[in-house]
Amino acid sequence: MKCLSYSNCFYYKALSEEDANCIKKDLILYNAMLHTAYKKLYLTCFYGVKDAVSLQKQLKARYGTNDYFPLSAIHEDRVLLKSKFETNQR
Repeated sequence: MKCLSYSNCFYYKALSEEDANCIKKDLILYNAMLHTAYKKLYLTCFYGVKDAVSLQKQLKARYGTNDYFPLSAIHEDRVLLKSKFETNQR
C-alpha cells in the first residue's frame, strides 16, 4: 500500500547564510527567554516573589517580540517546573 507523506524538514547546510543567521538569532533569543522565564517562575513558585506586571508582558518588553515566543517559553518552563516539583528536584 502506497503512502503519501510530507515533511517540513530543512537542512541547515542548504540554507542561505542570511536564513541561517536569522534562525540562529531566533534560537538564541528563545533560549534567553527560557532562562529568564524559568528564573521568574521558580522565584514565584518557591519563594512567593510576585511582580506587578505579568511575565508575558515582561518578556515582550524586554526582548521586543510578539506573543508567540514569550508564551511558548512560559509554557515550556511551567511544564519543566511542574516536572521538577513532582520529582522533588529543586
